[in-house]
Amino acid sequence: MGQSADRAFLIWSLTASGDGTTLTTSGDSGLYTASSLNARTAVDLRWADDIWLSVTAAGGAGTALTAQLDAYDAQGNLFTQLLKVTLASAPGRAVAFGGRHGGGGAGSYFVPSEWGRVSWALTGSMTGAEISLYGR
Repeated sequence: MGQSADRAFLIWSLTASGDGTTLTTSGDSGLYTASSLNARTAVDLRWADDIWLSVTAAGGAGTALTAQLDAYDAQGNLFTQLLKVTLASAPGRAVAFGGRHGGGGAGSYFVPSEWGRVSWALTGSMTGAEISLYGR
């Protein structure tokens, strides 16, 4: 039945990735790698129909932190902004929902590809930052 067994699970998080919780620049979860045997990224979407993307920050001098879920096709082509959330200032938190069952309007309906990427853009710096991607 797959990894999720019909329950929510953590797909990727900033703190678990080793990037730390102080952000001073834009970044992403990593590149698509392909070989004759396997293709993969740090963001495995194979078992997720619905997605929850959240951003939190405790403080800092940042004026905006935007995180988004991007997707790769079977050839490694990147499709950006399947799901996007912006935290306007810290401290604060923001969340976006989407996937096969939607979540936040017409633009939030999508079927995830097998592999994805979480990317973020930052203005300024934020401390105590966390970006989490959950699936079900």
